[in-house]
Amino acid sequence: MNRTQPPGVTEDDLHAYVDGLLSAERQAEVERWLAGNPQAASEVAGWQQQNRHIRALFSAEVPQEDDARRLADLAAGSARARRRWSGRVLAASAAGLVLFSLGAGAGMLGARLLEPPARTLASLEALPEAARASYLIYTREVRHPVEVGADQEAHLVAWLSKRLGSEIAAPDLTSEGFHLVGGRLIPYRDKPGALLMYENEKGERLTLMFGRNEQNTTTGFRFESTGNVQTFYWIDGPVGYAISGEIDRERLQRISDICYRQL
Repeated sequence: MNRTQPPGVTEDDLHAYVDGLLSAERQAEVERWLAGNPQAASEVAGWQQQNRHIRALFSAEVPQEDDARRLADLAAGSARARRRWSGRVLAASAAGLVLFSLGAGAGMLGARLLEPPARTLASLEALPEAARASYLIYTREVRHPVEVGADQEAHLVAWLSKRLGSEIAAPDLTSEGFHLVGGRLIPYRDKPGALLMYENEKGERLTLMFGRNEQNTTTGFRFESTGNVQTFYWIDGPVGYAISGEIDRERLQRISDICYRQL
């Protein structure tokens, strides 16, 4: 879609509008902008219609097999529509398709779609900012990048899980050439957070941040890029996850998919 957005309405505003994350005031502003941009309004309306169809599929207690296939098609279609316009990765749809292939995803995805999303907004804004700050601070450390090294991985994971209040794991990223360096306790929204660090043979580093917030609800993958630091992040129940690195987006997305599956 070819259009120019005025400074007052951003790409994130349109995604948040469709997902129901905007305040009433901001929603009205976006709707006024859409009224003057019929092509954008048509595509946004299509996204909203697809969401309604998806919710309708979960209105029954037990979806039938052909309903699951229809949901997968709708989810994939919605993701394609958004990628055509903005290139933004919507892994909620992708995760739904993976879970369907495993035979375990219909109920989980349905719950995610039906949950009120407004509570996630503050957590979504905080996640990439905290992840980027932690990445920049600790990956620059030469002698003390972590508190507990990978040689004590079992102790590290148990310690961070206890402090975070949620069980975590250290994903295996060796298929992408990264090995675990170790991890540390970090602050996140005035509470304990956890940070794992990975490194490859070139000395490139990645960080995986865990942040807990009881007001979280589940979201799909989102992406943010600031300077050279790129971050994929998502929320799953009370825990937010964010992977940051100075590598190309496609590779970081692939690593994020690996972490999502293993976590």
